[in-house]
Order: sequence, then C-alpha cells, then structure tokens
Amino acid sequence: MSSPRFIVKEIREQHDNEFIFGVSERVVACKEINRLFMFLREDGYQVYSIDKRSLPDDTNGNSLVGWVIKKENSKEKDNEER
Repeated sequence: MSSPRFIVKEIREQHDNEFIFGVSERVVACKEINRLFMFLREDGYQVYSIDKRSLPDDTNGNSLVGWVIKKENSKEKDNEER
C-alpha cells in the first residue's frame, strides 16, 4: 500500500497537476520520463521541476522528486509572441 505524498512548501495535499516520485522508483533515470515530458511540451504543456527543498523525504529517508505540469494558454502564448 502506498502512502500519500505531500508537498512541504505549504501544508496542503498535492494538486492534480503535481507529480512526485520517490528516487527508489527510478523515474529520474528513466528515458521514458523524458519522452513523456517532450510529448507534453509539444502538446502545449509546460513542465516545471519542484524545488527539492520543498519536498519531504520518504519513510526510508530517500529524497523525492516532483514536477508541476501546466497547460499553456493560447492567449498568453499569442501575447508573448507580440
């Protein structure tokens, strides 16, 4: 059974667009995560790393890694291009 994961930056549950993985899950070293991020970016999403200082350690003392994924608004994109 997996335990819930929380972001320490604020005392709140993680948002639906925030993804946190334990280092033991080997996501960071996986080529597939990079492919996923490229796919998301090509589809207009922005992927941001969550600062390690904002994340707790897991129950074994291992660091966690996390990302926030946001959909880029087309209006904002049009304004940036002008």
